[in-house]
Amino acid sequence: MRANWHPWRLACAGLLVIGVHAAGAADLRQDMVRVPAGPFEMGADARDGRVGVEVGVDSVPRHRVDVDAFWIDRTEVPNLAYREFVRATGRRAPVDPRFPEYFSWEEGNFPSGLERHPVVYVDWGDANAYCEWAGKRLPTEAEWEKAARGTDGRRYPWGEEFDLERCNVREGKLGWTAPVGSFDGDLSPYGARDLCGNVSEWTADWYRAYPGSDLERRAFGEENKVIRGASWMLSYRPYARVTHRTLAFRPTKRHRAIGFRCAVSAADEAGR
Repeated sequence: MRANWHPWRLACAGLLVIGVHAAGAADLRQDMVRVPAGPFEMGADARDGRVGVEVGVDSVPRHRVDVDAFWIDRTEVPNLAYREFVRATGRRAPVDPRFPEYFSWEEGNFPSGLERHPVVYVDWGDANAYCEWAGKRLPTEAEWEKAARGTDGRRYPWGEEFDLERCNVREGKLGWTAPVGSFDGDLSPYGARDLCGNVSEWTADWYRAYPGSDLERRAFGEENKVIRGASWMLSYRPYARVTHRTLAFRPTKRHRAIGFRCAVSAADEAGR
């Protein structure tokens, strides 16, 4: 299914106005939400389901993490914003590395009708470079999870029970991304959207075992970056849970279901 076969999705455009992130913007935190400092319970355990089936073995144990205050993008970075970055910096445009005829930006522009869809086919370096250009950075894995679940230990951004109507996952059968922020129910305690589905997202962190875990994996170490959140390609079982460490890939990975959002440390506010 070609990406540009879905112009009808622009009907959702009125649901949320997305400002373009650009270097030197007057308000760096436009279209961001603030997550306060303090501890939260990160990860999962047997209370959350069967480990290895409903709960990923790399998502245990639950452990307390103190996070400094930060801001995080309300939504995933959309194509419209990423185009400004490509045009300003000459960065390579997104393209399917295996089948460029399936999806690519022609002459530095995204396929028609996808202005507000999240940018995809960006590797970790692309995502990191965009955030730096915008005066931001990629969120850490702990920041991503706290932004998604808050401090009450919930399984999904909205609560304990999954609801297919709330987010864009495989069972929803859209067959592609949706405009960012168009699922009103996919809303975290702090007001961030799309942390359950739509696209999975790069984080800043290398893939490692959690403190207190005796799990050993060849993929652990400084080789693969953690990706969080379910996507239009992934089932809600168990990927949509905010504790799930969705994937871990080499930083050069590009995929049609992987995008990103940016963060800013609240400590930076005084100097802005």
